[in-house]
Amino acid sequence: SFHPSTIIELDLSHNSLSSIPGLSQLKNLKSLDIRRNEFRSLPSSLTQLQYLTNLNASRNHLRPSADFLVLLAKPPLPSLQRLDLTFNKKLFTQSLADLLTSSLPTVAIYMTVTSPPPPGAYVGDSPGERDATLLRSQLEPFTTLQLRHRLVETFGHASYSNYGAPPVGRAEVMTRLLEEYELVLGGAGKERKLVRSLGTPVPLSELDTLERELEAWSLRYDKFQERPMIRAAKYMILRSPNEAEEKMIQLGSRRAHSAIRKYQQNLSLWAAAKAAMATVDIRFANSFTGLAITKNFVGSPHIDTTNIGPFYGLSLGNFKDGTGGVRVELDAMTVCEVNTKNRLGKIDGRFVHFVAPYDVDETT
Repeated sequence: SFHPSTIIELDLSHNSLSSIPGLSQLKNLKSLDIRRNEFRSLPSSLTQLQYLTNLNASRNHLRPSADFLVLLAKPPLPSLQRLDLTFNKKLFTQSLADLLTSSLPTVAIYMTVTSPPPPGAYVGDSPGERDATLLRSQLEPFTTLQLRHRLVETFGHASYSNYGAPPVGRAEVMTRLLEEYELVLGGAGKERKLVRSLGTPVPLSELDTLERELEAWSLRYDKFQERPMIRAAKYMILRSPNEAEEKMIQLGSRRAHSAIRKYQQNLSLWAAAKAAMATVDIRFANSFTGLAITKNFVGSPHIDTTNIGPFYGLSLGNFKDGTGGVRVELDAMTVCEVNTKNRLGKIDGRFVHFVAPYDVDETT
């Protein structure tokens, strides 16, 4: 048998814990590891551990509540020298890190700060600001975890251990990934393999009707940009009445009524799009619930987070055929460009996709 006061170090990591009964009895505890558990708040009995120098609370569900701050700083734990709060999703702001640092000047504090993003984490504040011809821009939509997986699965890097040191941050992950691509592709600025696919041609009669409706739509709305993160002269999303009613339940009646009003104002455009769609995929034509209309959509690598399946894209205008298609990543080393000029091409927007280069002075 042993007395609780004889315990100097305690590792409770990887145990799905949310509390530690009897912690206050460990009067001489110097190091406590509770990483990778289910804690939403730190144990209040920490204040009774006068000799605690090291606390690892990484990878929990901690929140920056008033109780959290009071426990740590009013007064500070007297012997604490190292505090690891990394990878707690709710503890992510630089302002919180600064507050803890000023409140605990003798403690080395580790946090995963994502707001504002640390230097080098991202290039450009939004997809529309990024040069879609650059590989880095095409990789930005991925999460840091997805980028780490690519280093491991595509380029053979060792995966980090759950029991070792925390993994490097996004900026370093991106740097390593671009270095690997440079080696494989034969130099900086080299593009991945590009394959091409033709969408299904839409009959001229449907195209003519749709083009007239789009021209009328553009005249109706001098300026309309519902997705400012995307680079486009105009961007509007129409919802079917059923979809709008669902939005009413989720978002409130005001926004739902606005969606229904937009649909009614553009009913003939919706019908023209549906008629064009029916020439290629009648089942999809009878079931789609959303229609995005854009003018001069450029680049903007992104991932659609609300799509439940692939979408169809179609473009019209006086730009050169074979340009301005939709590019979508097929795998880590391959991109497919779908020609959508006067054609309906099926694209899965849940993968990174963007508009291929074309003469922007012309109309799409």
